Amino acid sequence: MQRARRHNPYPLTWEIPLGIACAVLLTLAVGVHLGDALAHLAAGQPWAWPQPRDVFGSIPAVLAAEPASAAVDPRVWIVTVELLLTGSLGWAAYSTWQRWGPSRLKGMATSEQAEQVLGVRRLRKVAAIVRPDLHARSPREARR
Repeated sequence: MQRARRHNPYPLTWEIPLGIACAVLLTLAVGVHLGDALAHLAAGQPWAWPQPRDVFGSIPAVLAAEPASAAVDPRVWIVTVELLLTGSLGWAAYSTWQRWGPSRLKGMATSEQAEQVLGVRRLRKVAAIVRPDLHARSPREARR
C-alpha cells in the first residue's frame, strides 16, 4: 500500500478533462435558461424553456432580451442561478477531490467497517488504547 502511494502513475488522458468541461458548459447553459424561466414566473408569465436542440443557440437571445416586466430583470435571476450552480459545482469538485483525489486517505476503514470487524464491545474495551485522548482512565494517562 505504501509503494502504491509513492509510485502509482495515472496516464493523463483527454477524456476526464473533456467530460468535466462539458459538464460545466452544460450546467452554465442550463443556468441561463433556468434563471430566465424563473424570471418569467416571477413576472407572472408562463414557464419558458427552449427545445433541447436550442439550449446553446438561444443563449445570446436570452441574454440580449429586454425585461418583460419593469419589476423583474431576468439578468438578476440569471446571475443568481449561475452563482448557485457555480457554488454547487465547486462543492461537488471539492467533495470528489477529497473522496477520489490523490491526497485521499488510503487503507482507512470507515466507522461502519470498523464496527463490523471489531464489534461495539471490543471497541469499548480497547477505547483507551485506540483514542487515549478521549477515553483515558485517569488524568495522568491523558497527559502521556
